[in-house]
Amino acid sequence: MRTIRLMEKEDCRAIAQIEKMCFSCPWSEQSFLDTLEKETIFYLVAEKEGELIGYIGVWQALEEADITNIAVVPQERRRGVALQLLGCAKEEAFRRGVTALTLEVRAGNRAAVELYKKVGFVVEGVRKGYYQKPKEDALLMWNRSLRGITIEKQKNYPV
Repeated sequence: MRTIRLMEKEDCRAIAQIEKMCFSCPWSEQSFLDTLEKETIFYLVAEKEGELIGYIGVWQALEEADITNIAVVPQERRRGVALQLLGCAKEEAFRRGVTALTLEVRAGNRAAVELYKKVGFVVEGVRKGYYQKPKEDALLMWNRSLRGITIEKQKNYPV
C-alpha cells in the first residue's frame, strides 16, 4: 500500500538519492534540509512498504505556488504515483490558501506534459534554453482551477 505524507528531515537523504536517479542537475540533500524550516515551502513524499518512492515540492508565494520538482523512482513509474502526488499537493496547496499552481517542464518530456494536462495544467508560455544537460526549452504551465477557473477559460486567461 502507498501513502503520501509531508516530508520530514529524515527523508532528505532518500529524496536526494531519488533526485540523482531522475535529474541531470540534482539538488543536494542539504538543499532539501534548508527548505524544511520555511513555512511557504512543503514537500510531500510517496512511501511504499517503508521505502520512499517519490516526492513533490511546492514553493508558495502568496496565493500562487510553484511545483519545483516531482520525481518517482524508475521502477514505480506509470503506476499512478506522480498522479497521486499531484492530487495531494493540490489539496495541501489549496488548504494553505493557494489559488493557482505553476511549473516548468522540459518541452521534450511528453509523458510529463501529458500528466500535467491530465490534472488541469495548461501551457501558457515557453522559457527558451531554461534547462541544461542537455540544453532544452521549458514549457511554462499553469493550473488556475484552484480558484474555480475551468480549463476552457484557463486557455484564454490573461498572462
